[in-house]
Amino acid sequence: MNTRFNLVDDAWIPIGGTEVSLTDVLTRAHDLPGWPDGEPGFVAVLLRLLTAITYRITGMDDDSLSRSAFANRQQQLLQFGRFDALRVNEYLGRCRDRFWLLNPPDGFPPFAQDQTLAVIDAHKITKAVLSWSSARQALGPHTNCDFISIEVAARQLLIQRSYAAGGIQTPHPSTSKPRAYLKNGPLRGTMSLHPVGETLAATLIGHLVPHLGDGTGFGKPFWETPSPSDPLTPHKGTPGLIEQIVGRQDKTMLLRSADDGTVSGFTIAEGPGGDSKLRCRDPYLLVDNNTEEPRKPKAGRAFWRESEALLARRTEDPDLRARILRWATGEYTGGTYKPDMFSWAVINHLGDQSNEKSWAVSTCPDLLVLFDDLDAAGRAIYFMELANSAEEVLIKQLAKLYHDVDLMPSKPEDKAAIYAPARAEFWRRAEQNFWNSAAGRSNTDIDMNQLRSHALKSYDIVTVALTHDRRTHMSTVKNRRWINMWERSPRVSTNKRSSD
Repeated sequence: MNTRFNLVDDAWIPIGGTEVSLTDVLTRAHDLPGWPDGEPGFVAVLLRLLTAITYRITGMDDDSLSRSAFANRQQQLLQFGRFDALRVNEYLGRCRDRFWLLNPPDGFPPFAQDQTLAVIDAHKITKAVLSWSSARQALGPHTNCDFISIEVAARQLLIQRSYAAGGIQTPHPSTSKPRAYLKNGPLRGTMSLHPVGETLAATLIGHLVPHLGDGTGFGKPFWETPSPSDPLTPHKGTPGLIEQIVGRQDKTMLLRSADDGTVSGFTIAEGPGGDSKLRCRDPYLLVDNNTEEPRKPKAGRAFWRESEALLARRTEDPDLRARILRWATGEYTGGTYKPDMFSWAVINHLGDQSNEKSWAVSTCPDLLVLFDDLDAAGRAIYFMELANSAEEVLIKQLAKLYHDVDLMPSKPEDKAAIYAPARAEFWRRAEQNFWNSAAGRSNTDIDMNQLRSHALKSYDIVTVALTHDRRTHMSTVKNRRWINMWERSPRVSTNKRSSD
């Protein structure tokens, strides 16, 4: 008997120490914690999925709503604090047949999967390991197992669509040039900012933002549109807001079920995708001020690593560069988001070609206090400039040391592995300095002296073996001396922040 699993009815979403279905998570959202359980990458994609449904069940997907009307409705929803169970059941009931994960009824595709992959030779099915590896990128811890539960498969399916690298396990059967269409998942190598409420209902309502007003409107999520007859046909047109939030069906896998109710394997392939620039319409991504491309996280920082991106402003345009943050801080809403209503979580994905990469998630409510105090923001920005300079000197001297003693590896990922412990130690030590600087409890000289000390300590920790080796000792000491000289030259001003 073929196993079937429907995301609307069957439990698969981990939250509050249990697993619930789509129906339960939305009808009980007012009683559930504001942040789901599970890997940060899964949470980022799940919140997008639930937010798209929230637009539908609340009527906030009305293209005719002005920004002020949208803000007023959002405020009313936050005050009510729960979703209408009748509207939840009506919407999910109408879409239910598009949420079959395995072996859907005839005429319906499996959720977020491409059935044309079924014509591939069965022997090319990939083993169902938890890593769901795509090319050189592992999406989770390697665990050797032949079968995984359907619930785990559902979560990893969402992760695969948004975070996988460009590689595919098996060429798509409909093309002779499969590699012409390879694209990374849209959230790979990004920082994603999310408001976190006391309950899941508040979190999801807080995720709602109005559309851009450029004529594209909200659009439709992929489960409301017909499956493409040819998955390799490029997407046309600019996606609406909801389309952008949940993503078009660019990354896909086909799950294979076993008789015992587990998933025994899968095949990965992908469609042609669309213009990568359209990804920046995602309202939760932090984007670069100048290029409008997603802002990439930096390795090794503590929970405030996002501050530089959050505080980044254009000289001619002071708007914050994440749409959700611009909306929340009152640019259009007049204060819909109350200061004590949300904390903010930032989910990072350090996506490069290394096999051992994972997500980082942090909740940093205090960071937004800086937006209410331009002087504090100026001090924080200047501190980050100093800290980045100190880190740059640290890494430069480590690189020179390893070249001097002929120990520098050739592969970029191996070089990164040398620098990573030093970066992590440096930013861990610099965290309190960041907050002291933002609060005005330090000055430039104190900051530079302490950052220099952090860089030296980080250098010493990662080079201890080289220091104790007679062959490499002198080079280690020589390169350390250059870190000790950082920012010791005379300066015009000892407190640049005060002039900002």
